[in-house]
Amino acid sequence: MPAPTQPADALKSLFRDIFQCRGRDFGSPSRGVVGISDGNEGVQWNAGYYSHDGAVWLGVNLEGMKYDDWPVARLIEREISRPLLLTRYRPQVARPDKVTVLWSRDAWQYSARRAIKGANIDPTPVALDRLDGQGWAEALRRARECLNPRRQHRGRRKVPVTLLPSKRYPWEREVEMEVSPHLKIRTQLVGITSRAMREGRDDLEGIWEFAVERSRPYRHRGGY
Repeated sequence: MPAPTQPADALKSLFRDIFQCRGRDFGSPSRGVVGISDGNEGVQWNAGYYSHDGAVWLGVNLEGMKYDDWPVARLIEREISRPLLLTRYRPQVARPDKVTVLWSRDAWQYSARRAIKGANIDPTPVALDRLDGQGWAEALRRARECLNPRRQHRGRRKVPVTLLPSKRYPWEREVEMEVSPHLKIRTQLVGITSRAMREGRDDLEGIWEFAVERSRPYRHRGGY
């Protein structure tokens, strides 16, 4: 098999090697981002490459999807009730200034995401070392507003959004669409090398533990 020649191919090959998985591709060259995840349902490791500037990142990812009764909703509920990201888990991160926390809104057209204006949830994105309790609480509250309150915040919520221009509609359009919250915590890699990816994994290991623990199923009804 020939060695990969494109940065995205090299990144995917390296990711599979470091995380010992087959992986699942995402993105597309036409959208300017190509990446790979470990394919887990719920909290994922993932990595991506931006073709427009050559930036490469490794991340911990939790999408607003059903999986086993909406793990993203469980994380939000727990962190609103008893926030631990900044007190218990941030001290485990060796270089919090290299880690970026981002909550965003995914807008759905059936099973496909559409690009919308104002997708990022304030006050993110923000470096982990600069995130304070007030900002984290505000981001959690806004993320929760992307889930359906009529279903105990289990499910997408229909809200007005502004679609960005596309080939079919080369202007912004305001429509009602279903949205869900998406947590992305990332660190930028300095090159596509084993050393860079291992350093990134070390930076994010505590964050991965945070996301897994805070999104795990409840042990019993109403319990943590």
